[in-house]
Amino acid sequence: MVSIPMVSSLSSRLNFYDESGTRIACPIEGRQCQIFIDVPQELFSEIALLSGTVSLPVLTDSAGMYAYSIWPASPPGYYALSLFCGDIRENQTVAVIPEFFSETDFTAMINDLTVMLPNSIAMNLQYCGAQLGIVPSEQQRSSIEEEWFRLQSAIRGTQDKLGLLQVLPLIERECNQILLPQLEVRPTDKMRRPEMSRLPQAISMPGNMVELDKLYQMFDTTFKESFETYENQLVKTYVQALRSQLSRLQDKVRREAAPPAMANEIEMLSSEFRLACMRATFLSKVKRSIGSADRVTMVLLKNPAYRTVFEGYLALNQQSSITLEEQALTAPLNKLPFLYQRWVNLRVFNALLQTCAELGFQCVSHHWVKSYRKGAFIHVTNDGQAAVQLVNQTTGTVVNLIPWRPIHKNENSAQIEAPIALAVAIEAPGKPLIILVFDSKYKVALKSSVEPLKEDVDEFLLSVESLKQPGNEQQIQYAALLYPGQNMQIAPGVEALSAHPAYGDAVHNAICTVLKRFLS
Repeated sequence: MVSIPMVSSLSSRLNFYDESGTRIACPIEGRQCQIFIDVPQELFSEIALLSGTVSLPVLTDSAGMYAYSIWPASPPGYYALSLFCGDIRENQTVAVIPEFFSETDFTAMINDLTVMLPNSIAMNLQYCGAQLGIVPSEQQRSSIEEEWFRLQSAIRGTQDKLGLLQVLPLIERECNQILLPQLEVRPTDKMRRPEMSRLPQAISMPGNMVELDKLYQMFDTTFKESFETYENQLVKTYVQALRSQLSRLQDKVRREAAPPAMANEIEMLSSEFRLACMRATFLSKVKRSIGSADRVTMVLLKNPAYRTVFEGYLALNQQSSITLEEQALTAPLNKLPFLYQRWVNLRVFNALLQTCAELGFQCVSHHWVKSYRKGAFIHVTNDGQAAVQLVNQTTGTVVNLIPWRPIHKNENSAQIEAPIALAVAIEAPGKPLIILVFDSKYKVALKSSVEPLKEDVDEFLLSVESLKQPGNEQQIQYAALLYPGQNMQIAPGVEALSAHPAYGDAVHNAICTVLKRFLS
């Protein structure tokens, strides 16, 4: 399960503060922050603070009232933090949260990589004539009907089992909650639970000393109700997964010209589901989802509504017979930049397959997608072979999706970790070869928050130049850098495309628009 803690425990001797002195739950990617070390003054000289095996500097304020350290700017991930001071021992896991991603982006990306994209790629490959052995041939004719009945059962329920339309109101009435402690600065005459470990910080606040031994304000401990529980996160994940499948089914019905009655039924189900989710107000208060259900809790066992969601979630994941083979998914927060670039790879792959399916192309080979006894798996490689090759028998046009390794100015960068970029090569009889390039970058420029980093743009342009052959400057017709910012033109035929996982459909449509321009 991927879980980022809301706040550090107030019982911890290690707490984080940003540059303004505001307490924060955990460090933010790429930013330094202070670690307040809550130990007696007489033990300051004995403090040892380690991040993993690296010793962090221990400092004191000018008055020697409190000890602190500096958390270095770090990439997203989980880090071990250990305090040693006399008989005091404390170990905690610190989550460094992403700077460029919202929680919705992170959740959508994991859902896309584990569920949506593998299934959509397999479906589009089969539209192009690939034989993957995922769906038995006798069931292929009724695949839309089967998916429709499965989603209808999960949302509306059956005679034997409740669906989400009935379960969400039950959870709304008796939603599982927890109390989270938090610090507030209050006048001393209105305090309830003063946090004495913050006394040095309160004393150092400008203008807070009314008299020599009297404070105007002090840190007070309060508690607030929170819906951020594992069980509610599971409900949100299940809702998002069903919403994604329902949207994909609607798109499938439109493309295959299904009977109008079925299209109307699916639209009605979608409206009912959307209304039920709006009425379940606790969903908007749950900011996180989970990567996978890795444990069973007493709430899931004893509460029938939560148990129904848990069983539905497990059944939903068991339906998929195609998976993405990617080791980085076992530690998604630690591998976030890599997984984002992998997500872009699969988005381009899927958009190419859908576009070619609509234009009548047939699949000749699919090196990235391999079948095995129980289904199929996707394995992204850069071994000199095309990820997929498609041909249009009518026009004779051949399309290859070619992986390649972009140029990195930093020679020390770990090439084994650097994700590949993709080039779409279009060969039409009697016409020049056309190449479309798609690369990805995880970061945006801090000053604007909407533009790619200058060094990323320079590397991208250098990589594009390296693909041009001498004497054929027009070979590359188009190049796109996908990143979590805004659309912008970089150079003639070169642009940056906005690619936020939370808006996956918009990314898909933008890539399809480019592909259709050169394939139609």
